[in-house]
Amino acid sequence: MPEVVIYSAGSRSAEQKKALCKDITDALVKNYKVPVDAVVITLVETPKTDKAKGGVMFSDMPPR
Repeated sequence: MPEVVIYSAGSRSAEQKKALCKDITDALVKNYKVPVDAVVITLVETPKTDKAKGGVMFSDMPPR
């Protein structure tokens, strides 16, 4: 059973999360030849105020 964990800063909409999980599931079914119900995906979102890169909080970084 393949399991994928995705870490991200900030939050995405429910629609974005659903689409991402669908695309990843489809890729695993196609490339790993596993049944769709064998795929497990966990999304871990951290608020930008609780994550830093290079000593700078994500919440303090300019928008990309």
